[in-house]
Amino acid sequence: MDNREKIILHACELFRSRGIRSVTMDSLATDLSISKRTIYELFTDKDSLVMECVKRILLRDNEVLMGILKESENVIEAILKFLRHQKTLRETYTPAFVEDFKRYLPAVHATFYSCKEDLKKFSASYTLLEKGRREGVFRPGMDIEMVDHFIHEMMSVIHTSPRLLALGASDEALFGNIFLPYFRGLCTPRGLELMDHLFNEYSH
Repeated sequence: MDNREKIILHACELFRSRGIRSVTMDSLATDLSISKRTIYELFTDKDSLVMECVKRILLRDNEVLMGILKESENVIEAILKFLRHQKTLRETYTPAFVEDFKRYLPAVHATFYSCKEDLKKFSASYTLLEKGRREGVFRPGMDIEMVDHFIHEMMSVIHTSPRLLALGASDEALFGNIFLPYFRGLCTPRGLELMDHLFNEYSH
């Protein structure tokens, strides 16, 4: 494993366990038994290292979501499993990391989702929308690229809006009041039937 990969992997672990702001380049260098100069030869500054780590975390999570989507009977079941996965994942992160992580999401999303090919490669939600349209769960006339961009914009707003953050709402409340009504609007009658059935099970 080269130094760049070693630094990214270890930084990811430190950020998760301590929060991004509390980890310094000095402490990272000490942990890895390398010089700080070595880190700066590979990463311009801490922000560039954090961006690489956030990308790595999102890509890893995206792979898991793609696996869930492949194994699910339909896309509504996949959405339900996505929610459970994200809830379990959040429980492994320190609150400081979750808050710090949100600051970098808009910039990372802009990098990943700047073109249609990147959307297909890096966005589980794009694949989910495509699959849902094929299954007859989502409306046939839906513009997948536009809808997926909007979903990621909503995510960015939720993570950065001072007014929403001031509410202190849980992720479950945000999903139930913002994302769920939006997804219902994309559904065909068959999709609505599946959604009502599965989410009724989820709430009990």
